Amino acid sequence: MFPVGFRFRPTDEELVRSYLYPKVTGTQTQGDDLVPKHDIPEHDLYAPNTEPSKIWNQFGGKNLEEKQEELELLFFTRLKKVSSTGSRIKRTIGGGCWKGDASGKSAKNVLETKSKTMKRIGFKKTFHYKNDQSKDSNSWVLHELSLDESFLRHAKIGDMVVCRLRKHPKKEEIIPSTHVSSQTGQNTNLMLEFLLELLQSNSREITMAPAMIPEGYRFCPTDEELVLYYLYPKVIGTQTGEDGRIPEHDLYAPNTEPWKIWEAFGGPNLEENQEELELLFFTRLKRVSSTGSRIKRTIGNGCWKGDASGKYAKDVLETMTRTRIGFKKTFHYKNDESKDNNRWILHELSLDKSLLSQAKIKDLVVCRLRKHLKKEAITPHTKLSSPATDLMLDYWKLDSGEILFDPPIN
Repeated sequence: MFPVGFRFRPTDEELVRSYLYPKVTGTQTQGDDLVPKHDIPEHDLYAPNTEPSKIWNQFGGKNLEEKQEELELLFFTRLKKVSSTGSRIKRTIGGGCWKGDASGKSAKNVLETKSKTMKRIGFKKTFHYKNDQSKDSNSWVLHELSLDESFLRHAKIGDMVVCRLRKHPKKEEIIPSTHVSSQTGQNTNLMLEFLLELLQSNSREITMAPAMIPEGYRFCPTDEELVLYYLYPKVIGTQTGEDGRIPEHDLYAPNTEPWKIWEAFGGPNLEENQEELELLFFTRLKRVSSTGSRIKRTIGNGCWKGDASGKYAKDVLETMTRTRIGFKKTFHYKNDESKDNNRWILHELSLDKSLLSQAKIKDLVVCRLRKHLKKEAITPHTKLSSPATDLMLDYWKLDSGEILFDPPIN
């Protein structure tokens, strides 16, 4: 359906606006044959007969770990009150509980960014799994997203929320000398043949208009996908026109700065839409001397500081064969005289040397340019407008293309 690297990565706003609100009001649709809407399952996350780990395994969480994807699952779930007449919510699960700000005092606002007045449409509460007798205590995080009360007047399901169930990632335990297949000797040619066949079987000349992509889907490739389906074809000269979504730009230029690149390639739009603050680029490494191997990683008045030697570089693996296909190095922007010192991160992904025998472009890498998030500075009493009004509800109906009418009031 989508090119490699596209997956469901909705913002909090999209989850509340386009998935929770239609679910609560009974106006949920399934999309159409060309553009199906993502199906978020409904499951009890506050059940006494289960655990976060059981839910994780039941709904494919292990597959995310194997594919090195973001460790998150999405669910609709219903809140349970301690008593039928009270307002307190019971958040026990199995032998433990979800512990956090149940009162909502420190809940974050979910904002409608398409509105000029930044309407509050919901709230986000965060909980951690607590069970002192379990090794999984504090290993799970639950983000609970609920609608603002002003949107509940047409609710058919009053206590429905949408949740992000997240697992804390563990440190990578893969040791290249033992668990990762060797790239030397006779299996190198076999690996190259395998990669070419894999690329051919997954080659998809898909031109997708933005309107064809369901809300919440984004180009969020894993490190493996970036190296295998984008960097490798680019280096050996088999890149297709569809791969042009990753621009080539000099990230080690003396006449620019990270924030200038960020602004030039639409970074501020990501901030406005509350998306992950990351841009992708192909870039070419620059050597200190034509005969040496050392890489020059200066940029503007600063430099990218980190593990240039590669001693602590992480392996990028092809998950089917557990073969190393590349490396990932991490750098931070360093400029002691700048307010942006240490505010930018660069993840540099390069091919394993065994895959460079057919290279037509030398010293090419693919990079993730990331910006450190600032703490939320918005307060409900100053920068937010009042809760949603009839005008805001009408705006949603016109803009979403899904919610075409108000449910009748009984």
